[in-house]
Amino acid sequence: MNPRFVLLGCLVSSLTFAQQWRPVGAGGDGNWPREIDTGGIHLVIYQPQVDSWNENRIEARSAVILTRKEDPKQIFGIVSISARTEVDRESRLVSFEDIAIKDANFPSAASLQPALVAAVRDSVPNWPRTVSLDRLLADLQITNAEAKAESIRLKNDPPKIIFSKAPAVLILIDGEPVYHAVEGTGFTRVLNTPALLLFDSSAGTFYLDGGRWWMTATSLNGPWTAAANPPEELEGIKQQLTKDEEKEPGAQATATPGTYPPAVYVSTVPAELIVTRGEPTYAPIPKTQLLYVTNSDYDIFMDTPSQQYFTLLAGRWFRAKSFEGPWGWVAGEQLPPDFSKIDLDSPKGHVLASIPGTEQAREAVIANQIPQTATVHRSDAKLDVRYYGEPQFRPIEGTPMEYAINTSSEVIHAEGRYYAIEHGVWFVGDSPLGPWVVADMIPSVIYTIPPSSPLFHDRYAYVYGATPEDVYVGYTPGYLGAFVSDDVVVFGTGWWYPGLFCGDYWCGWPWTWGFGFEFSYWGGGWFWLPVGHYWWYHPMPFNHRFFSEHWNLHSGGLTNAWVRGNVNAYSHWGGNGVVARTFEPRGTPSQGAAGRPDVYAGRDGQVYQNRSDGWYRQDNSGQWQRTPSNPGLEQQRDSRSFGQSRQGEFQNRGQSPGVPRTVAPPRMSAPSMPSGGHGGGGRR
Repeated sequence: MNPRFVLLGCLVSSLTFAQQWRPVGAGGDGNWPREIDTGGIHLVIYQPQVDSWNENRIEARSAVILTRKEDPKQIFGIVSISARTEVDRESRLVSFEDIAIKDANFPSAASLQPALVAAVRDSVPNWPRTVSLDRLLADLQITNAEAKAESIRLKNDPPKIIFSKAPAVLILIDGEPVYHAVEGTGFTRVLNTPALLLFDSSAGTFYLDGGRWWMTATSLNGPWTAAANPPEELEGIKQQLTKDEEKEPGAQATATPGTYPPAVYVSTVPAELIVTRGEPTYAPIPKTQLLYVTNSDYDIFMDTPSQQYFTLLAGRWFRAKSFEGPWGWVAGEQLPPDFSKIDLDSPKGHVLASIPGTEQAREAVIANQIPQTATVHRSDAKLDVRYYGEPQFRPIEGTPMEYAINTSSEVIHAEGRYYAIEHGVWFVGDSPLGPWVVADMIPSVIYTIPPSSPLFHDRYAYVYGATPEDVYVGYTPGYLGAFVSDDVVVFGTGWWYPGLFCGDYWCGWPWTWGFGFEFSYWGGGWFWLPVGHYWWYHPMPFNHRFFSEHWNLHSGGLTNAWVRGNVNAYSHWGGNGVVARTFEPRGTPSQGAAGRPDVYAGRDGQVYQNRSDGWYRQDNSGQWQRTPSNPGLEQQRDSRSFGQSRQGEFQNRGQSPGVPRTVAPPRMSAPSMPSGGHGGGGRR
C-alpha cells in the first residue's frame, strides 16, 4: 500500500495545527560532512547513504571518522542507522527523528570495537538531523533504491478543448446550472461554480464578476461583453456573497491583466482553454521534426511528418488534425519518438517530465512517492462535521464502504466505524456525528477506493505510527491530485464527480480540467497556472474541493503564503495540534571540508575513499589499498555530487514550475538494492 493523499472537505473544524517554519535557508542542510564533539570523541559524519525509505522510516549508512581524545589517530568506520523522517516539501528539508544505531563497524580497530560502538551510540543525541530532500532524492534516483511506484489506470477522455486567438477566460460550471436566490434581491446565483455568476430573471440577463468588469450576456453561451452600466446593487451583492471567502493568510490580491476584457467561455462540461496571442507562430525544436507554438504559454506542438498537433494538459497528451479538433488522447509511449529528443534547455524542456522513459519522468515518479509529514498532538486536534439534514451515505463502488454526500466534509463508513479526514489528518468516531478523535489506525479497505470515487484521493493519506500523546501522519502528492499513471505523473483522475446542493453552498468534488496545471518538480507535484492568466474564481466555502486543495490559486505571485498553501496542506491550521518543526543542523560543517577525504560506506561493510587516481579500500590494518572501481561505488559518488548540485539549484531557484536543470549522470547497472523504497502502506 502506497502512502498517498487527502482532499479536505470543509469540515468545520478547530483542528489546531502549527507549522513553524524555520528552515536553514531554502533547502539548505548546512552541508556535509558534519562534525560533533561528545563523550571524549570527535566524530566526522558523512552524508547518509539511503538503503531504504518506507513510509516515514528510513534506513541509511554513513561513513564516519572517529578520533578519541587520548589518541589523535583517525579511525574510519561505517554506522548504520534507522530513523523516523519528518519531511517538509516547502523548504525541501528532511529531519531524522528517533535515530537508532543499528550497527557500527570499524574494520581497522577490531580490539576497540565494543568501546567505539558504545561511544557512537552515546553520541546520537548530538547527531546532525537535517538533510536536504534533494540529496536523498538524488541518492534514490541514481542508486535505484526506490520501489516501483503504484501506477493507476485513470480516465483519459479528452475534455472539451476550446481554442482562442485572443485573451480569454474559462468559467466552469459543475454540471447544469443550479440557481439559488440571493436574499433580499431580485437576483439568483449560479451556485455550482467558483465564479460569481448572477442571473437577473426580470431582465433575462447574466452578470459575471470579472474583477474590474461586470460581464453580461443573455445566455451562458454568450456572447459576453463588459456591461456599460451594470446595476448598482451588483457590488453590494458581491460584498455580501464573498464575505465568507476562505482566504489564505498573506494572500495578495490579483491584478487583472490587460486593458480590455477577455473573451469569456462558459462550459457546463469539463473543459480546457488553449490561448495564443494572435495567429499561431512556430519555431523548430532542434534535432527533431517538431515545431512548437511560440506565441502561447501553453504546450502546443506540431509533428511535421504527420501534420498533427499535440498539446499537454494535466500531464496527458492529446492530438488533433486542427486546433478546432476533434482531440483524442494519446498514450505517452505512442508519441512520435522525437518528443523524447527535446533538449532540456529548450523552451519546452519541461514537457520531458510527461514523456515516459525520460530521466525527467523517472525523477518525477520518484519524487511523487515522498510524503509530506506531520506529528499531531491527540489532545489538541479537534474536528466537527456538519451535515445538511440527517447524514446521508452512498456506496463506494466495488467496496463494502460508503461515504457521506450531504456534507462538505469527507466521511467514510468502513468496518463499523466512521473515518473523516481533514488537512491530511484522519479522525475516527463511532457515529457519523462524532465525537471525533485523531485516528491512529486506518482500515486497509480504505486503500482500495477506486478512481471512479470522488474520495479516491483519501487513499494517499496515511497514519505511520503513534504514541500515547502523538500520531505520525503524512500524505504523498496524490493528496493534491498528482498521480502516477503509465509511468508519468499526471494531475487528476479524469473523472467528473457530480456535486450536491448543501444548504447555501455547493458540495463539489475534485476537478481535473479547466485550471491549466503545469508540472513542478520543486512545487510538490503540480503548480497552479491560471488559464490565460485570468482568475475570476472566488475561494468560497467548500470550493477548495474543486481545486484539489490548492489554495491562493492565483494570488499575484509566488509568495511564501502561496507556496505554503499549495505545497503543504498542514499549513492551513493554526494552534498547537501539530508539533512545531525546526530544521536546524546539529554539529558544525566540517572545517576544511574540501580537504577531507572523500569517504563512502560500502555495502560490504568496508570503507572506501575516492582519490584523483581512483578508488581505495581501507584494510583491517588501517592501510589504504587500491581497488577496482565498480558501478555501486561510482553511483554513490555521482549521487553525492548530484545531490549537492540539486540542493544548490533549489536554493537559487526556489519554488517554481518546471523541471530541474541539473541533470543526473547516466545510470549504470549495480547490485540490487535491499527491499524497501518508498510508498509502503500506512499504519492500519
